[in-house]
Amino acid sequence: MNAQWTLVAGHLPHPLLAAGVLAVATFAVLEVTRELARRRHASQPAARRQARALWLAAALRTIGLLAIVVLGFELSLRVEARSPARQRVAVLVDDSASMGIPDAASPNAEPTPRFVRAERHWQAAESTRQAWTRRGIDWDVRHFAAGPAVHESGRNAARALDRGSDPQALWHEAPHGEASQLGAALASFGDDPLSAVVVISDGLVASDDAERDQLLETATAAGVPITTFDVGAPALVDVSIAALRCGEFAFVENVVTFEVDVESHGLAGEKTHVELFRDGQPIAFEPITLGEDGAKTTVKFERAPDRVGQFVYEFRVPEHAGEATNQNNRQAFVVNVLRDKVRVLHVAGRPNWDVRALRTLLKRDPNVELLSYYILRDWEDSEREDRTAKLSLIAFPTDELFYDQLGSFDLLVLHNFDAVRYGAYLDNIASYVRDGGALVVIGGGLGLATGDYAAPQLASLLPVETRRPTGVDRSPYRPQLTEAGRRHPITAWISRAEGEWEGLPELDDFNLTGHASGSQDIAAATLLAHPDVRGADGQPAPVLAVAEPGHGRTMVLATGASWRLGFAPDLALIDGSRPFDLLWLGAVRWLLRDASSERLILDLDRATYRVGDPVTVQVRTLGPSYAPEPSVVVDWQLRPLDEDTTAEAQNGEWTTDASGRAKSTLSDLPRGAYELTAQRRGASTDAPIDRARRVFLVEAPVRELARIDADRGAATLRSLAQATGGEALVAIDNDQLPERLAVAPPSAAAQRSRLKSRRDYPLWQFSGGWLWLAILTTALAGEWWLRRRCGLA
Repeated sequence: MNAQWTLVAGHLPHPLLAAGVLAVATFAVLEVTRELARRRHASQPAARRQARALWLAAALRTIGLLAIVVLGFELSLRVEARSPARQRVAVLVDDSASMGIPDAASPNAEPTPRFVRAERHWQAAESTRQAWTRRGIDWDVRHFAAGPAVHESGRNAARALDRGSDPQALWHEAPHGEASQLGAALASFGDDPLSAVVVISDGLVASDDAERDQLLETATAAGVPITTFDVGAPALVDVSIAALRCGEFAFVENVVTFEVDVESHGLAGEKTHVELFRDGQPIAFEPITLGEDGAKTTVKFERAPDRVGQFVYEFRVPEHAGEATNQNNRQAFVVNVLRDKVRVLHVAGRPNWDVRALRTLLKRDPNVELLSYYILRDWEDSEREDRTAKLSLIAFPTDELFYDQLGSFDLLVLHNFDAVRYGAYLDNIASYVRDGGALVVIGGGLGLATGDYAAPQLASLLPVETRRPTGVDRSPYRPQLTEAGRRHPITAWISRAEGEWEGLPELDDFNLTGHASGSQDIAAATLLAHPDVRGADGQPAPVLAVAEPGHGRTMVLATGASWRLGFAPDLALIDGSRPFDLLWLGAVRWLLRDASSERLILDLDRATYRVGDPVTVQVRTLGPSYAPEPSVVVDWQLRPLDEDTTAEAQNGEWTTDASGRAKSTLSDLPRGAYELTAQRRGASTDAPIDRARRVFLVEAPVRELARIDADRGAATLRSLAQATGGEALVAIDNDQLPERLAVAPPSAAAQRSRLKSRRDYPLWQFSGGWLWLAILTTALAGEWWLRRRCGLA
């Protein structure tokens, strides 16, 4: 080992300032040099004394310039200790969960966990490691799983403190990594000069041929021999869920296929079954016969989800005696079930422009299945009807629509509808709404105008007063957007229009209504109001109002002139769309409980977590006007969906802050599927507007254990050794780590000496910097005094 001394600058001034200092120093040196040259051949005694004084003045000036440089550049003395370079070898040890699989050399032999087999060979190779050291090889152990390699020294130290283990052991607990990313481990060395790499693994480091080719490319690029030590064995007993082919999304009432591959070893000819669960409950069953070792058995399930929402589906295969692991016998996944097509029943009292515009918009939407009826025969036509004559028009199928099939529709639109003739069906419509249906009542010359919705059961579900006739006002007006309307998903787009409604067409049809007496009980909100007309309660009369009674949602539009928002001359587009489209598509989304229109929102940062990961939960509360609702107490419950889990149900409460939000973290959850529900304190237990539900999974490293056959790994390790010039060793063949390890010839970088230590001594800080200031002052003052004394000034 030798030491090297260098001067380093701690501060580099601005280039112009540095150039100025250099110019002044150069001038000072040249000036002294010129004087010395002029007096060099002086013969008189006085001249010789002046020459000697000039030499002393030059020395003082040099000392002063040195002090300026030390202070100005903050010079430090760096001392580096270096030693000759040695060859370096990295021993990469597989720390993934598959290393804990017990297997054997033959079916009749006692299975041994792979990491135990590796540990035995490592301990037996102590003399080999000592030989490496004698040959000038520095080696260190690094573990790899998911991500870059982890240096063993820190790893062993931490585990030894916990368990009092042998610090020379490769493992101090069973491997449990969720992946075997050998490529990332090799890439993590970067420019670190290595002479060789030893890989101790079962070889399950590539899931397919593409990943295997990429690994070989990375290994070849490392430029060093890789010696592989295969610790797997061919005989094991196991059945596993090897692969899933299931989409993240499905559509309600549409058939979706869930497909699974089952792979087995040591169980050829055994009969078993695959079972499909939803939220912990069995829903399908398929018997199978297991094939030869490594053979795949594909099972398909076709299901038609019956409701919208988020669900946990899971495949399970029964555990067999002597299995290497049961962690791969089941695999869960989350499916979001969406609406495919929305069924809408549109009933109009008579044809008009408003009816035509809405009907055309709904028919144009591919996600809407529209059933539309015009009532062309009024009450007087029915009274004059000759019941013995044939009709040229079909009779309105009231029983089929309002009794038999009403529950199959997602949305019912009563458009300028003469409901008095069908009063017997209004109570059934009210039940439809309370059970979760959506209802829209649109005004005009019938229905609202003639007081047709006076039935108490239905009137109590509507956000406006409908128990008496409203008449029709044909005066033009521009509705005003209320504070609730600025935030509500149906009308929030109006606030983006220039001047709000001032830039939109006037409406010329209005049914004068007032707010319903029990509007607070059904979370009613007025979104648009008449600018001049007030209701009986003295408040601006509502033009558009919504409510959320029971499980359903209702909307009343007290005008039959909304069509003018789509067909007026010089109509201004908003965000590239007609105002009529924005109004009605927003209404349909809200009425059908699109996720963007909920008022209690429960969010998770993801749907799948690893064991030990914290689950971050956030809840948001909005009022009927969609403003953030602070200080709301929300009760929550966490319920495991698996009956055989060790997890216990949890519950608690959150209180939202000023922004209507609350955040929490759930931790230490064992493996399994969970359902998290939240509900406003004091709300009805089955009111959707006050409840939210999410499901999520906590998983062990199942993907790592999906295919645990060591034969695939052995082939990968052989290819890796052959491609890099290393040696392929096999534990069950009693191969030992070689004393003369295949190493790469030393590169120019590796031949350079290695830095052992480095220390900086800041010269400019001696005595706090005052020493150099004193030297500078003394040198300059001494030069000036000497020049004055000797007549050189």
